[in-house]
Amino acid sequence: MEAELFSRIAELLEKGEPCVLVTQVAVEGPAPREAGARMLVFPDGHIEGTIGGGALEHRAIQEAGRLLSQGGRTHLATYELVDLGMLCGGRATLFYEVLAPKVTLAVFGAGHVGSTLARLAREATPFKVELYDDREERCREELAPGLVARHLPGFETLPELPARCYVVVCTDSHATDFKVVERILRGDSPPPFLGMLGSRVKAQEVKRRLTALGIPEERVERLRSPVGLPIGGKSPGEIAISILSELLAFHHGRLNEVKERLGEGG
Repeated sequence: MEAELFSRIAELLEKGEPCVLVTQVAVEGPAPREAGARMLVFPDGHIEGTIGGGALEHRAIQEAGRLLSQGGRTHLATYELVDLGMLCGGRATLFYEVLAPKVTLAVFGAGHVGSTLARLAREATPFKVELYDDREERCREELAPGLVARHLPGFETLPELPARCYVVVCTDSHATDFKVVERILRGDSPPPFLGMLGSRVKAQEVKRRLTALGIPEERVERLRSPVGLPIGGKSPGEIAISILSELLAFHHGRLNEVKERLGEGG
């Protein structure tokens, strides 16, 4: 059973589906299952495996759902079974572990900024990095060990993006930037982070055109442009660092704090 469970976990992570692994790590007195019992809890509340059913399992499903919805990672809790209405009267300790695939960083454009951003992110962040470009010659170069841009001719067809995905658009022209952003925003579920390289004037014009094409305003306002924290510097490397800084602050839930500190610093 354990081998099947861990094979199932590997399958879920490969597909990009999050879940919570609940393990009964300790038992004192009577309890429905022994220490070592495990189950998986999914975002919709369904489970695979069991820690014994009943009120304990119901509480575990609720706690796992809370962790998934609030971005938790791990949790250890001990339950007096009698307090849950279970007549067996023992005590059980459960360890909750959120299992989620790596966040994918999709960079559209393998120019100076895009390729540098992809290299830095690959070396220094927890993200899975995917790089795309419409120039075939750029896609033949190995930009870093194992990092090669995928060729998307004319950006006519975009890849299917996973649910846990951040996107930065920095192609070689305003026209292709607009094309990529428009198609992403027209998707079923736009990514939580969508950034575009450019000036404030470009950003305003792009947002105006997107709205004129009928894309809902709340979606248009999700576009972060100019992307990157205002930390100074205009070289490709400095711009890439500013973008990566914003991405990491967003990923760790600290972006508002960072912006406040930058504002205080003048």
